[in-house]
Amino acid sequence: MAKISGCVFDFGGVMTSTSMPERVRPLAEGLGVPWSALEEGFARYRRLMDGGFITLDEMYDNIWADAGVSPEKSVRARILEEDQASYLYRNEDTLRLMRALKAAGFKIGILTNMPSPFAAKFRRGFPDFIALADAMVVSGEEKMFKPQRRIYDLLRDRISLPADGLCFFDDSPANCDGARAAGWSAILFRGAAQAAREFSELSGTAVPGF
Repeated sequence: MAKISGCVFDFGGVMTSTSMPERVRPLAEGLGVPWSALEEGFARYRRLMDGGFITLDEMYDNIWADAGVSPEKSVRARILEEDQASYLYRNEDTLRLMRALKAAGFKIGILTNMPSPFAAKFRRGFPDFIALADAMVVSGEEKMFKPQRRIYDLLRDRISLPADGLCFFDDSPANCDGARAAGWSAILFRGAAQAAREFSELSGTAVPGF
């Protein structure tokens, strides 16, 4: 195994503290749609949206059709607005972790499942995170998505490091498994302090400030 020399970060749930359930759940339940139905819909359709194969509107149209409801136009628009807004809460602790790793000599990558239209909001709201990156892959811009093997290979090529020299931080167990299947190390992210501690144990390198 090569020495870890690159750290790759997910966006939602890692660089951002998502408030998706709190913002969207009451609106859905007001339509008589249980949150479990939305979770099933997200599991079925969100990766297709992230890969650029369907739009956000089309994802929700599919979810409403599966649930047998037809929301009014104003309610539909509000849910779309709240869905996107829920992913824009910056996690400053993660930014501090990324800066510490960069200062310690690690290359930084960003690998995110994100539809192309949302990527503009990401670039406007997280420029300091993005400025740290030596390579970035946005799923919707590449027509692929985690945990497909080829999206990990694309980031590996862009950051110019061997697979076993990369460590991935993601809040999704499936996406971490995808990274491991591609030959990377992976840490299931539950917070910057926890991630820094596990990375130190994995790499043998203390992360300054954590």
